[in-house]
This record gives sequence, C-alpha cells and structure tokens, in this order.
Amino acid sequence: MTTCVMKDDAIPEYGQSPAKPGLYLGLFHGRDDPNERMTDWGFNGPAIGPLVWCHTTYANDVKIEFESAGDAKRYFGDDSTQQDFGIKGDMLIYAGKYYGDWTVYYVPPAECLPPEDTFRTSKRAGYRIAHNPMPK
Repeated sequence: MTTCVMKDDAIPEYGQSPAKPGLYLGLFHGRDDPNERMTDWGFNGPAIGPLVWCHTTYANDVKIEFESAGDAKRYFGDDSTQQDFGIKGDMLIYAGKYYGDWTVYYVPPAECLPPEDTFRTSKRAGYRIAHNPMPK
C-alpha cells in the first residue's frame, strides 16, 4: 500500500495518512459501474473518518457516526454526524462509485500528517508517514 502526504483539508484515499487520528472506514476494490468486468483489483476509495463507530446489519446496511459535524460535511455534504451507505449486490456505494471491499481500522496520532511547518521557508522533501491499517 502506498502512503502519500496530503493537505489537511483533502479527503484521504485509503492507504494515505489522514490529518487526524481515529477510527476510519477504508474503501477499496472500487469500480465505476456495478456490472463492470474487473481485470484487476480496481481503485482505492476514500478513508472516511474519524468515526465514533461503524455498524453493519446483515451485510445489507452500513452506518457510521463521525466524531465531528465538519468531517461529516466534508464527506457527505451535510453536517449530520450519522450517515448511511447504500449497498448494491455485494458492493458498498459511496459518491457514485462501487466498492467490493471495505475495512475499519484505527490510525494512531503518530501515523497522522505532521502539522505544517511554520518556521521553514521551504517544505521538507521526501517526508513520508508509514501506515499499515491492517491488524497485526
């Protein structure tokens, strides 16, 4: 999995280090159409969070609760902290894309993006965060 550093206000892609620690829902094995024939693993979707919880009922209903209304608005366009995902067949739907796999994982503070340098005149080159969201 590739780790990339990003701006604090950007929505992190699954595999990127987010700006805030916490619980995340990572979407991957994405496709644009639910009937698309896959020849590879598809694309990574967003890492959605930080969350208070993620709940699935009978593999038919996925619900989450954000820690803050501001984060809910970034991901869903409204500030309701509780959000639902649609399911099509065996795929989770988010922002018009379809994901065959998703995972819930914790990102500790040490794996988050460092704060922007306020005393440097140029950015640190090649600074990367190691991140492995899979359980050990």
